[in-house]
Amino acid sequence: MDYQNKQAARASFTDILKTKPSLEPLADSQVMQGVNIFQGLALEFALNKLERARQEGYSSTALNRGSILALAEGKQYIPRKPLPSRGPISIENKSEYPSGLPAHYPLISENQVHYMLVDAVAIDSHTTKITDVIQVEKLSLYFTIEQEKPFIEFLFGREISRQTHQFNVFVDQGDGYYKEWVIAPRFRNVNGRDAVFDEFYSHTDQIGIRFGNNIFGLIPKANSKVKVDLWLTKADIKLMPKQPLTPLYPENADDKLEFVTIGGIIGGTEAESTEEIKVNSLYYELYDDNHVFDDDYSFFIKRHYPGVLWCKVWGESEQEEMEGRMDEQWVNRVFVALYSPTDPNIAQKVEKTLKTVIPQLNRRYSLMPPEEVSFIAKIEGKIKRDIMLSDARKAIIKVLSDNYHKNSVNRKEKALKRDLYRSMNNLNIFASEDDIYIELVGTTEPQNLKQMVSIDFDASLAFLNLPTSITY
Repeated sequence: MDYQNKQAARASFTDILKTKPSLEPLADSQVMQGVNIFQGLALEFALNKLERARQEGYSSTALNRGSILALAEGKQYIPRKPLPSRGPISIENKSEYPSGLPAHYPLISENQVHYMLVDAVAIDSHTTKITDVIQVEKLSLYFTIEQEKPFIEFLFGREISRQTHQFNVFVDQGDGYYKEWVIAPRFRNVNGRDAVFDEFYSHTDQIGIRFGNNIFGLIPKANSKVKVDLWLTKADIKLMPKQPLTPLYPENADDKLEFVTIGGIIGGTEAESTEEIKVNSLYYELYDDNHVFDDDYSFFIKRHYPGVLWCKVWGESEQEEMEGRMDEQWVNRVFVALYSPTDPNIAQKVEKTLKTVIPQLNRRYSLMPPEEVSFIAKIEGKIKRDIMLSDARKAIIKVLSDNYHKNSVNRKEKALKRDLYRSMNNLNIFASEDDIYIELVGTTEPQNLKQMVSIDFDASLAFLNLPTSITY
């Protein structure tokens, strides 16, 4: 409310008082002037609240998470789910007999964090096998169809929804067994007999599933039972090398098997943040999960496969420049190089999605393996006398891991000395800036589009030298 409107409101209030015989003598009194000022402030406060509430109705000006989610839900936008961390472990069989474990075998760390094997593994007696684990806990939810009606919905719960990495839906329509139903976004290309469901994200911060109406998707029968198998993850949680893991159900496990991490289990990605949901939902109606605008393949790939941490896409001209020659095989070809620590088969999945979702008659896709190059960071420095050596090492390891490990979500494209010096100074563990020495050896920035630069973690840690300062 501007100054003129305030004056007009106060004058109007005084005029109203003068029309009341009992209040007319008090119209210009100090008491009524105070009441007048108070009602002006109250009106201004109410108008500000009204304006803010009105702004919550628009995606571009909304601030509250509930409002942003409601607007996104209206556009049928589904936020990105969290991705689990992943890494290698060794399984040693100390018995006289061979042993084997199924895929998705559950394990647990000393911090009570759940993990599971990615693939089945067989271990001969007195041998060690290396395999990958992901940070996932399996959980099942059960619902009952009380009434046969169109568009039945179920919500997973807020806490579960925040941790859900993926899920599968099964329905028992009285047959005595659960049959898997498949997802059909927005019930596209389905008929009334198809066993499908749609997924949505509620404004209450919950993942939900919705069944059809016998025109677009089948309605489950009354008293049908619905089972949802979920994979839950804590996302960006790390487990360092040489940490033990134990079977989740030790009473059913082979006690001669020993599980130990041999590399960092990292690379998890948090679910989409409120600000990301706000911005992405603004463009979702145009993008609609179907198109690539202005050849922005990277955005399309990372939107469909958020586990892709590194992605480069180029065409024939860039390929000719890299190879130093021309080749008719490169005409109208799109080259894609990508890396995902959580899915070794990501390239085949991406290629299938590109051909299925955005087929183009004049484009051909070539998936290229990334050319992994590394560097060694030699770091020396005197740490403060009141800093534990173990704490200093952990702090430096975290900086190197977050910024340069190939499985880090926030890995930098190239390594610069000035960035490392700045990061080390910000740790506040060194006696002074002059006590830090950093040398980078190897390839610190990509020489072509196929190269992915990351740190040689083990070699860098071997060169880490942190004597304690003896100054007083």
